[in-house]
Amino acid sequence: MRKSIRALVVILCSVVLIFSLSLAGCKKEEKQETKVVTKSEGQMEGVLVSFEGKTLVIEAADKEYTFDVSNASINTKNMRAGDDIVVYFEGKLEGQDTSKVKVTRVEDLGENEHQTEKQAVGTLVDLTENTITIRQNDGVELLFNSNNCQHEFKNGIREGNWIVVTYIGNINGTDTKNVTVIKITDNDPNTVKEEQKKMNIKAVNETVYATAGVHIRASYTTDSNVLGSLAKGEAITRTGVCDNGWSRVQYASKDAYIYGEYLTTEKPKEDAPAAKTNGKPPATVQVGREPQQVTKQPATQQPTEQQPTEQQPEEQTPQEQTLMGTVLAASMNTLTVTADGQEYTFNVADAEHEYANGVQTGNTVKVIYVGSLDDLENLIVIKVQDSDPNEAAKDAQYVGMVVDATMNTLTIQTEDGAVMTFLKEDAVDNLDGDYVGMDVKITADMTASEADENIFQAKQIDPADMEQ
Repeated sequence: MRKSIRALVVILCSVVLIFSLSLAGCKKEEKQETKVVTKSEGQMEGVLVSFEGKTLVIEAADKEYTFDVSNASINTKNMRAGDDIVVYFEGKLEGQDTSKVKVTRVEDLGENEHQTEKQAVGTLVDLTENTITIRQNDGVELLFNSNNCQHEFKNGIREGNWIVVTYIGNINGTDTKNVTVIKITDNDPNTVKEEQKKMNIKAVNETVYATAGVHIRASYTTDSNVLGSLAKGEAITRTGVCDNGWSRVQYASKDAYIYGEYLTTEKPKEDAPAAKTNGKPPATVQVGREPQQVTKQPATQQPTEQQPTEQQPEEQTPQEQTLMGTVLAASMNTLTVTADGQEYTFNVADAEHEYANGVQTGNTVKVIYVGSLDDLENLIVIKVQDSDPNEAAKDAQYVGMVVDATMNTLTIQTEDGAVMTFLKEDAVDNLDGDYVGMDVKITADMTASEADENIFQAKQIDPADMEQ
């Protein structure tokens, strides 16, 4: 009897085991049929399309992949569109679906031989401490980070001035965040002339009015001769419109040109303040209803055949003077510096400018001028340039809102629109809690970065309202 029971138990166990193995085999076969893994776990090499704080887009095998890198370490000094990079991740990547992977590290694969210097050419729309905006021949506006790059302006800083921006990286539409600007200049005549040849002027015939005092020029560039000016509210006949901002007008029975941001087909009200057509304050310095007179470096007096007499003493050429000061603020055509405990705001619209790393708060600059510091309205600034070397760049400060963060980086946007990314792992961090959305002040040694880098090492991170 006991043997019969043991035999029955063995038989039942065998049946259960066979049934279990059968089910396991069915489940394994069903899993292989329903889940196809197209990418292996580990890493992906590709070309950077864009990097915005915690969102990374790369192209690999003609497909785009969007990764969340908020939990990743960014181990590169460059994040330029077009760069070759590698993304390391954990988890399974199925097709282009990256939602189930965790990116742990992003690294640069080294210098991309295809990343050569490129140029964007257009007329100046706006220049701030951190950004420059130009308008191309097709009317498209591009905003670039203008800090930490070389500036060279020979024709002053006025709206409509032809500008060449030299950069590395790729511009995606109007997105310039992932390019590195190397140089900004108006002293590249060959490049500008080639671009001017491509400019189209649409013929019109209409009466327009000045919304602020504005200069009338011989050509569509600010280094051309000033033929006259319009006061706010004065009318003139416009005969052509350029997409890059200039307007052709009829003046003294000849073709002349006016920067179109100050022209409107509707006469402004008498009590309306001087402004651009869009209502923003004019960048052109105003004197009452007129534009401030264009000032140039006084020319050295040439000798004449008639020699001066005792009653007619020879005029003396004004002597250039120099002021070394620290930048407090910079705008389109003004510069405020402090020197020996005094503040001075100069009109620098027509001055030459040479900066090694842009004009930024805290920089030490040399102002070369003619006139008296007690009469700034009649003082003429000849040139503004960085001192060399500029020690202030070792403690450069940037204030902005944190738009995104990763394990070791912060990306901020300044008030004037510059987007900058900083490495934070070796910085003194005085923030408490989540970074995103906070207004912060970042101190960084900008001399420690190469000219083509666009990720910078922060030295200290503070709340924006924290007193030093």
